[in-house]
Amino acid sequence: MTLTRRMILAAPLAAPLAGPALLPRVAGAQADARPVLRIAVQALPPTLEPLEAISNVGLRITTNVFDTLWRRDFRAEAAQGGQHLTPFLATSLEQRDPLTWVATLREGVRMQDGGEMTSADVLSTFSAERMWGDPVQTFEGRVNFGHLAGVEADGPRRVVFRTKTPDPVMPQRLAAYGGWIHSARAYAEGGRDGLRTKPVGSGPYRVASFQRDQRAVLESHDDYWQGRPPAKQVVFTVVPEASSRLAGLQAGDFDLVTNLLPEQIEGLAQHPTLEGVDVALDFAHILYYDTSRPALRDPRVRRALNHAVDTELLGRSLWGEAFRPMRALQIPAFGELYDADRRGFAHDPDLSRRLLREAGYKGEEIVIRIAPGYYLQMLQAVQIVQQMWLAVGVNTRLETRENLSLLTQPGADIRPTSIAFRFPDPLGGGLAVHLAEDYSLQKNGFWRPVRFNELVRALRLANDPTERKRLWLALLDEFEAEAPALILYPVREYFAKRRAIQWQHPPLYYMDFRATQLQFT
Repeated sequence: MTLTRRMILAAPLAAPLAGPALLPRVAGAQADARPVLRIAVQALPPTLEPLEAISNVGLRITTNVFDTLWRRDFRAEAAQGGQHLTPFLATSLEQRDPLTWVATLREGVRMQDGGEMTSADVLSTFSAERMWGDPVQTFEGRVNFGHLAGVEADGPRRVVFRTKTPDPVMPQRLAAYGGWIHSARAYAEGGRDGLRTKPVGSGPYRVASFQRDQRAVLESHDDYWQGRPPAKQVVFTVVPEASSRLAGLQAGDFDLVTNLLPEQIEGLAQHPTLEGVDVALDFAHILYYDTSRPALRDPRVRRALNHAVDTELLGRSLWGEAFRPMRALQIPAFGELYDADRRGFAHDPDLSRRLLREAGYKGEEIVIRIAPGYYLQMLQAVQIVQQMWLAVGVNTRLETRENLSLLTQPGADIRPTSIAFRFPDPLGGGLAVHLAEDYSLQKNGFWRPVRFNELVRALRLANDPTERKRLWLALLDEFEAEAPALILYPVREYFAKRRAIQWQHPPLYYMDFRATQLQFT
């Protein structure tokens, strides 16, 4: 019998569709006729410090509070393919020599505390203690900018970035995670605690209030350098259950709701005022193996597990017919580095059984540990994978924990994690970042590679395009030889919103409500 999405998922039925709803009521409309944008989310980040809020729930807020020096043009990428970068808080970025980049800052940019942006704000953002020194305050800052040797001002409108090694993707880094510019004055007064609760940036919305696990209210930064934002306020309200979020939209309590299931947006296809939005993300879910555990030490067992999984059937079952598999941890936006012919771990149960025999697998129990409520669809995905593994003779047991922090405790063989491609290059995410020696998978001792780390180090230093391509392909080969993880699928995000809201979601977890991205009709 062929598995179908409806057979696999036990999704709750949506509440009856409400009639047409008006745009949100606005207090004091005579003074400001702009609407309040009301959003129901599954969770909020524990902190608004942008380097600590890099998550599917945190990026939605920080995207609107902060700007970067450089910026990805997602609309151009969607229309033309490849990657497109544009000036943002910087008007130019010049490479003076292989180790020196100079950013010229835009004039007239007002921070949310009223001050004008200068090089002091950039230096505070990229300080050694916060971003690239040793020790460093936040690991996430060091992921992108640990290669910096120094950051200094050349006057109030120019900043010089010096790197320890040549970096062919410095513009992409400045447009990606970690590059959000905060107010030096606010940081000097409030420190990291201030950044965590009421950060000050130059973005289109300032933080009015933040109640952890409950509500975050952003209000318009009317002096925003790109023009007054289209919403008077943006209110994020935590509604943990997807069915309750959808019911709130249908009742007129919200204008946009996040993190739904495919079945839930299908029911809106004919609705006159509401619509579902399906977004393919530059994001993947994987199951990674603890290669120190007896049952998984032999790479042939790990390759067997990967060949046993029909990832196309798995993806279609969970994400619908629009699903497209990810053959390796790469995205087409890699451009010339993208290996379009890569087959990855093709579904081959016979090969899986042979590898298990050769490795001497005797049916030992393999423990999978997940936090069911954190990653959308993960519980259903693992249950399907368990059946596919059972079909080739692999014995598994599923354990659940309340949150991600409990997953890494000893005693499990397999755990889930997510992979974000922070910018469209191998150095922006995936193998060369999330599986590298300075990331958690190796830091926690779950994998001790043979040649993998050597290849990653070489790729980070390579500048020549041909050499970068050679090293990237070798890295993909090494991943397939050692099989430290199973790539489940590229993630899709499902929203529902009022049709009167004209807004598009990019392929990352940003929710951009600037005037260039959001309109009310």
